Amino acid sequence: RGQKLFYCAAFPPESVPLRGVALFLHGIGEHSLRFTHVYRHLCLNGYGVIAYDMLGHGQSECEKPGLRAHGSEFHFFVDDTNQFVTAAKLAVYSKMLSEGASDPPLVIMGISFGALVALNTILSGKHHFSGCVVASPAIAVEYTLGLRIMETVSKPLVWMFPTARLVAGVNFAGLTRDPEFLKDYMADPLNVTENLTTLMAVQVGLGMKQLQGSTQIEDPNSTFCKVPLLVLQGTEDKVTSVKVVEDFMGRAANKDKELKLFPGLFHCLWNEPEKQQVMDYASNWLNKRFNAEPTSESASKL
Repeated sequence: RGQKLFYCAAFPPESVPLRGVALFLHGIGEHSLRFTHVYRHLCLNGYGVIAYDMLGHGQSECEKPGLRAHGSEFHFFVDDTNQFVTAAKLAVYSKMLSEGASDPPLVIMGISFGALVALNTILSGKHHFSGCVVASPAIAVEYTLGLRIMETVSKPLVWMFPTARLVAGVNFAGLTRDPEFLKDYMADPLNVTENLTTLMAVQVGLGMKQLQGSTQIEDPNSTFCKVPLLVLQGTEDKVTSVKVVEDFMGRAANKDKELKLFPGLFHCLWNEPEKQQVMDYASNWLNKRFNAEPTSESASKL
């Protein structure tokens, strides 16, 4: 499609043995540099990080000039993620890994919409992932009567006004219990705090249906189910559904899977007051599965 996408990378210093590399995917309307504290934590635990701003987000170009947080096809986000992994292995690994070193284990991580993209990226089978850690995954909605009526009414709007911002995407008050974080989030010029376009809302829904309808989810021999899976979820999440996540994990036939519930926490787990607890849980889970390897040559600066 020709858009340029912004990316960043960070690797552990020479004193920290490398365990693997984490591909981190941000949520809808935000961007990769909002999670640098997570990247630093991962680096200190021996994980390099590669991340990029999705199509129309942050410092990446838009599909249509000026139309931010929009994609006319959900698969664009999955395709871009797969292409970014390929590009990162050529451009980033060559600078950060010792000459002749084999590729380290690759873990895919994401939050909210980024988690939806991450899980669909695994389903695509384009790359091998050695683990998956997702937080507050936006993987489906609980269909109330009101939502069904809204979906029916909105169909002609998508055809007539595909780029109109008519769909409320995020309940910002439900993002976090940290008022300072929320203030900073809303003031960030790289964030998109407007409503979603009607077409983007439909495409997010299609991504959810694609994930939920995949036969891989319940097949223990599938590519998806061979990936160790950790899902982190706050019990007071007002943006995504706890019940939907619990139902999905009940269906998933992964031999190595875990749903970790954090009592009282809201949607943005990586930015809740207890964010250190969340980061520690994720890194401890990873450390149990990945041994330290010979160190990388240098550390990248975000």
